[in-house]
Amino acid sequence: MISNDDCSTDGKSLYHNTGNKGSMSTVRVGSRSLPMYPLVIVCLGLLNTVLLLAAVVIGIYSGGVVNEEDPSHHITTEMLSTEVKQLQIMQSEANKAVEEVQKNVKKEMQSHQNLKLQIEQSKILSDDLQRQIETLQVEQAVLQASSSDISDSCGRCPFGWFLLNTTCYFLSNSETIPLKSWPDSRTDCIHRGADLVVINNFEEQVNLYEFLPKVASGQPWWGKGQGVWIGFTDIQTEGTWAWVNNVTQLDQGYWIDGEPNNHGILGEHCAATVKLDRPTKTWYDASCENTKQWLCEMAPNNKLWSP
Repeated sequence: MISNDDCSTDGKSLYHNTGNKGSMSTVRVGSRSLPMYPLVIVCLGLLNTVLLLAAVVIGIYSGGVVNEEDPSHHITTEMLSTEVKQLQIMQSEANKAVEEVQKNVKKEMQSHQNLKLQIEQSKILSDDLQRQIETLQVEQAVLQASSSDISDSCGRCPFGWFLLNTTCYFLSNSETIPLKSWPDSRTDCIHRGADLVVINNFEEQVNLYEFLPKVASGQPWWGKGQGVWIGFTDIQTEGTWAWVNNVTQLDQGYWIDGEPNNHGILGEHCAATVKLDRPTKTWYDASCENTKQWLCEMAPNNKLWSP
């Protein structure tokens, strides 16, 4: 350390002599006086040398570190490149699998569509066949009614009645007899020694179908005065339809599609039949107070008939 005051360090005396103006400053070390500026320059040079050596050492060390890290860096890059290629291969395979699945789904959908079309065509053929069967059954019923059954009714059924198989039927004529409600229609049948008709089987349904009056032109089949009352009701228990002979209808019957629907606030608890396109779809429910024609039935009087 350089000071303007005299000091003693480790037995050495240092002092600063300023001298006269224009003279060179010196530093006394022991018994010697040395110039101050050259000493400072030497110290700075030594310091620069030390700093340069330190920089070189740091550079060499850093270079060694970089050289040691480079291989691992290259390895990591190669590994990532390999993984990317593998992912690309997997993606390509996945895309192929998706395309294959889409092709299979398209084939299955086409097969399903073809099957659906075949089912619809089969249903159409089945419906046509069923209509043909029903038409033949109606024609058979007409032939039977126009031959032996009607001829045999002479003396076996009251006047104005007709005989089908083993039963006499009476259909009210709207032109000569006023229309009646369901209860009044049944009362009329009972006064005639009969009751409202009970349809026991498909043969009877088809046979009676031919005798039903046609729906008036321009009128809905459910409209006022349309249809014929039959002995079928759910007055006792809603939804449980039973005949006037207390037999409950167990099978589907011959309801028109959507019937019975119990329409209206007061509901519909009495059944009627109407002549539409098919004999298997003729029944519908209506308000018992509506007025319609009616159909009675009773057993023939075999005592009055002689072969």
